Amino acid sequence: MTAIKKVAVIGSGVMGAGIAAHFANAGAEVVLLDIVPKDAEDRSMLAKGAIARMTKGRAPQLADPAYAARLTAGNLDDDLDQLSTCDWVVEVVLEDLAIKHALYAKIAPFLRDDALLSSNTSTIPLADLVSQMDESLRKRFVIVHFFNPPRYMRLIELVTGPDTDPAAAERARAFSDECLGKTVVPCNDRPGFIANRLGGLWMNAAAREAVARGITVEEADTVLARPFGVPETGVFALMDLIGIDLMGKSRLSMRNLLEADDPQQFHTEGLELFDQMAAKGLVGRKVGAGFYRRSKDENGKPVADAVDLATREYRAQAKGPELAKSFGVDFIDQAGDRLADYAWAVMGPTLSYAAYCVPEITANPADIDAAMELGYNWRMGPFKLIDKIGADKIVARLKAEGQDVPPLLALAAERGGIYSGQSRDRKVLLPSGEQADVPRGPGVIFASDLTDAPVFQTEAVVLRDMGDGVALLTITAPNAALDDQVMTGVSEALDVVGRDFKAMVIGSDGNHFSVGANLKKALDRADAGELDLVEGQLAIGQATMRKIKYAPFPVVSAACGLALGGGCEILIHSDRVMAALESNVGLVEANVGLLPAWGGTTALLLLKAAELGDAVKGAEAAFDVISVALMTGSAPMAQHAGYLRQTDGVVMNRDRLLAEAKTAALALAEAYNPAPKAEITLDAAAINAALEPKLAALAEAVPDAPYTVEIARETARVLAGGDGGVLDEEALHRLEAEGMMRLIRQDKTIERMRHTMATGKPLKN
Repeated sequence: MTAIKKVAVIGSGVMGAGIAAHFANAGAEVVLLDIVPKDAEDRSMLAKGAIARMTKGRAPQLADPAYAARLTAGNLDDDLDQLSTCDWVVEVVLEDLAIKHALYAKIAPFLRDDALLSSNTSTIPLADLVSQMDESLRKRFVIVHFFNPPRYMRLIELVTGPDTDPAAAERARAFSDECLGKTVVPCNDRPGFIANRLGGLWMNAAAREAVARGITVEEADTVLARPFGVPETGVFALMDLIGIDLMGKSRLSMRNLLEADDPQQFHTEGLELFDQMAAKGLVGRKVGAGFYRRSKDENGKPVADAVDLATREYRAQAKGPELAKSFGVDFIDQAGDRLADYAWAVMGPTLSYAAYCVPEITANPADIDAAMELGYNWRMGPFKLIDKIGADKIVARLKAEGQDVPPLLALAAERGGIYSGQSRDRKVLLPSGEQADVPRGPGVIFASDLTDAPVFQTEAVVLRDMGDGVALLTITAPNAALDDQVMTGVSEALDVVGRDFKAMVIGSDGNHFSVGANLKKALDRADAGELDLVEGQLAIGQATMRKIKYAPFPVVSAACGLALGGGCEILIHSDRVMAALESNVGLVEANVGLLPAWGGTTALLLLKAAELGDAVKGAEAAFDVISVALMTGSAPMAQHAGYLRQTDGVVMNRDRLLAEAKTAALALAEAYNPAPKAEITLDAAAINAALEPKLAALAEAVPDAPYTVEIARETARVLAGGDGGVLDEEALHRLEAEGMMRLIRQDKTIERMRHTMATGKPLKN
């Protein structure tokens, strides 16, 4: 099977640029092509502009700005010869069949005989796309449907046809899974595939029923958000994000493509709302106004408005006690309540339709759950919701209202649910009455697979056997927040591993590696004057970090999501880190008025000094990161910052993280030698002289936050080694603890901690 090393993406709009960027994130060389703009001096202006924007914004398309070097801009008149060197060509042009056919005819002569060709279409059937292709190209053509934004959304819908070569489909699937990091869901060649087919009905039903029942957009979003595990934005805010104009077009597309007796047809009626909003230019977030609007009053204060669905005019957005109560999955039992009935009017048809669509859109109900969870950010897919609500309850209400009951839903009511079994043995019910495996990519390990009794457990951590002599340590506190209880548990688990295993992985199935120290506990202790307990927690944390670093076996951390403060310190002290691409890593203690005092300041100093071959330069580099509480936006950026080493691994597919960490641990265990005890010679005068201009520059940069400079001075004191000399880690750790204790006694530190606890945002004081 030919490796995918070079890719061409045709179309440099929002989706095309995002797809091109993510192929670059995956290590591919990418050619981005678009039409030649009329009267343009630069014939590749569109693609060049798209590449320039890939590093912009709060959620950049490129995981590392340096990856822009992997992209080349071109156009469809002058650069088609570049296609002859590409392993995969991705079409992302307008959703117009004639335009796509013309493009395929134009590029076909330039494609290699073994090159993949795919479309990102979300509406046009594959059968129509290939209708004018020769047999050779039809064999290598698939639909690979990304979701927006392509870097961050984990779903890919893969559609094949009767002429598709299975080997070509497998090339697309394998690269999408292992290199692009996606969950690949196979779909039948039916309108809307899976996610948009079901998501369209859900959104259409939510809008039409809200209008018909006099439900406000705020009430609808409250009722349909958290209780059902659908996006916390709620449905109307989600439609603003998608684009209300696109909602109208999608509704008409489904209406034209689906059979007349398809249940979705009913929910495409009575939605002139979308067209009326679009006619007024109120199409959502891209113009700053849709069902919700954000603006500022004459004093510059933010103003939040929402559309009145009856008048289509804006009014002040309701919030707090003005909002109606939300409902959980017991909404069926509350018939007669206007909001409970609204919940049923939306979720009843949605869940019923999910069952109706099996096996039409996919053979396995678990694929539908995966598509809605990953493509629409539902916490639970429709079939998991059916099990949670009770299929029997849903069937009873459908029958009471004289509605049809899909066979799969009726069968689920008889059998007691859709899913059965646990972890690797989990099964899903099919309309035939047979049970199928829940699909899973090859080589994937989840912590939930390890169902044997833990080999060690406390209230804060659990240690399980991964097999092959590797133990998995999971921090069980919410979001893996760290305190003395957690660190004591980690220390005790290290003793167990040293006795019974040859390597340890630290990780979980959770969204975050660790959000850092338990700030509430530290604040409560400071408020109570129990600073001796804070000092004790520092000592336990530092001792545990040293124990991780100098363990007689390899420790590999599996990082994903947030790895902040103490979580970052665990990573730095591990022998190896396998980090998901979307890992936000940082020593961010300065934001709460503190410094990294579980060995983080020391560890970063040692790493930077070794990397640069100079202690003064190492201190400067560590100061530049710690003083600004740098949090990185990806694993590659964490490597640039020094939080991760170049020898640490970046894992594109989050589902493969624990498996990759185990593999790394086993490789290290083959000939493992613990790290030698570290010491460093620090010239305090030279380091202070180098850091003083940086302190002055920091003061100038944050004139409204002078306390930031005071925190940075404490960091500088540690990096200089106090009075300097030859210091080992324990001596530097004592300096960290002294600085930490000085800071936590300050009112301004307490102000920062309180503000972060209350708002989730840093205070600059």
